[in-house]
Amino acid sequence: MGVPSFIVLARKNPSFWEVCNFQDIKLVIDGNCLFHFLFKYLNIDTIGNFSEYAEKVEMFFRWLFYRKITPYVVFDGAYDVDDRKIETVKSRAQQRIKEPEKYTPILARITFTKILDKLKIQYITCDFDADRDIHKLANDLKCPVLSRDSDFFIFDLHHGYIPFDSLPFNSIFDGTDAHQFEIKVYVIENLWKKFPYLRRNMALLATVLGNDYLSQQSNVLQNAYLSDNFRLPNCKTEVTDLFELPCRPSEPYFITIRKVLYWLCRYNDSERGKKQLLYFCNRNRESEEMITRSIKAYTELDNYTSYNLRDLLQGREFDGLHWSVIPPHVPMWIIDSHRRGSIPGFVLNTLIHKRVFLLSQVEGTHELSSHECSLSIRKVLYALLLGTEQCVTEHDRYKISSRELERTGVICITGVLSDISLPKMSRELKIKILSAALCCPVPSDSVCGSLDQTRIFLMITAYWARIADPPINTNFLKSALIGFIFFSNQSKELEFMIMEVWNGKTLSQINPHTDGRKGSNRSKGDTILYSQHLRRNFRLKDLYSAVTDFAGRYVKTNLDYIPNIIHTFAQFQSCILHTTYLNQLLNCPLENVNPAFAFNGEFLHDMYYTLQETKEDIIGQCLASEKCHFEWFDKMLKFVQESVYICDSK
Repeated sequence: MGVPSFIVLARKNPSFWEVCNFQDIKLVIDGNCLFHFLFKYLNIDTIGNFSEYAEKVEMFFRWLFYRKITPYVVFDGAYDVDDRKIETVKSRAQQRIKEPEKYTPILARITFTKILDKLKIQYITCDFDADRDIHKLANDLKCPVLSRDSDFFIFDLHHGYIPFDSLPFNSIFDGTDAHQFEIKVYVIENLWKKFPYLRRNMALLATVLGNDYLSQQSNVLQNAYLSDNFRLPNCKTEVTDLFELPCRPSEPYFITIRKVLYWLCRYNDSERGKKQLLYFCNRNRESEEMITRSIKAYTELDNYTSYNLRDLLQGREFDGLHWSVIPPHVPMWIIDSHRRGSIPGFVLNTLIHKRVFLLSQVEGTHELSSHECSLSIRKVLYALLLGTEQCVTEHDRYKISSRELERTGVICITGVLSDISLPKMSRELKIKILSAALCCPVPSDSVCGSLDQTRIFLMITAYWARIADPPINTNFLKSALIGFIFFSNQSKELEFMIMEVWNGKTLSQINPHTDGRKGSNRSKGDTILYSQHLRRNFRLKDLYSAVTDFAGRYVKTNLDYIPNIIHTFAQFQSCILHTTYLNQLLNCPLENVNPAFAFNGEFLHDMYYTLQETKEDIIGQCLASEKCHFEWFDKMLKFVQESVYICDSK
């Protein structure tokens, strides 16, 4: 991401940085970077603990509010029209297939934006890559940028760039901030004071150091670094004081940065420098195109904006479609909805490129991807966007590789395609489309209780129960339903509850034969959770504590779970994701489900494990005194069971 080598130069030169009064200011935030960074920084299990993630995201933004900072969050949009980064996208998708546990799970962004909505934080989505728009917006708002993308070391941000590691995240999440932190901001003017020749050559610097367009490991740049043009003299003033902080014995010498800066100080004519780089392409057109695109991406910053982000954020009619290459066949209402963050980039990628990348999950080593489960939902999306004649190329996992599959749209309601104007479509028809796509009726008020999200959650659950492969049993279903009840009620009721386990003992202590390890061998008698040891006044939080304790008191990784269970719940995530996309495209005739309520991977796996091991009605026993919750659970269970046959054989 960005220009990684430049980070070394910035970190080794304290004079580039200034202390920032990180209080009572506006702040433009790189949304894509932040939602990925927080998930990884917090070390949340990538099996999908979205309730924990939502809590921490909210804590971060409330910390900003505490410091009287007004955040504006900007997200990336669709793939660029000219596909200039398509090889990078393919490479990252393949890497994700090989190591899915290192990447943010697929429902994280939806969870993140739910918190933004809750806190009424303004956010927008760019047409394509957000970097240049973020740069323009920050300068318009006269404020710094918060990100971890090293491109922002290159851009002329008038009020500075704050990398994530400048913030005291440990203290933020510990709640110990007392305004005593010294937060530093990178100021590009300070770079130019030291290296004046870089002022007009930042694009060339970003290209020669390697970036998303031209990798530092490419043949072009490797040939350049080894050439006489980049050879360092024995003694050169411009490079001997390159780093204000000297390299320690354990650190590399950073010879490439020295070579590049020495070359630039002699070729400070950018056109001359570009011609020399093109020479190292050895007439390879693809390499020449990458160099041209790279330099162009860093030189059009002052004139480029896909639309006036500031006007949109401030609720004004934007008079500034200054520059946009969105094809004319894309309806304006879709563009507007996309920019306001109400529909995903998936929609624009389908309309513009007729191509989507389905992100691999932690889902075992099954032949087919978990996204096969939600295929019929996506086919409805494709039909609504493109009709039933055009194909969409899906890039998806097959075993441990990526493959391309051609998909055609399928409409599920007769007559819809004769009048496909979605903005004019009635709410009733939109709900019929959702119902048909999920092969499930809309639950009645008596089933849904007081939470409107229950409707679409139950429809998704019924669809998953019907389509999942291998087929799910009742314990999968019970786990999903009780998880939804627990996490949707957590913020209201559970914060006042006190756990009451019998005589202060854990379930592992109650049943001495339980060793707390998932997958351990037990006899049938050993696995029974004796109901006589359970107090009658167990409530939701007691059930949660009992289940997680029974499944093992220590934090488990996904490697401790049976692969089929992982794959089955990964299919559930895919169903939630693509139903959310379909509902958003239809302008949300039903309230979308919040992943923080619908999916907590650790609890779902623990709940399923406990139900399988105990062979008893633990939910009924624990909720005996919680009539409203138990009745809600029972109604939801009956609704799904009446909608789809579930086989309970192993």
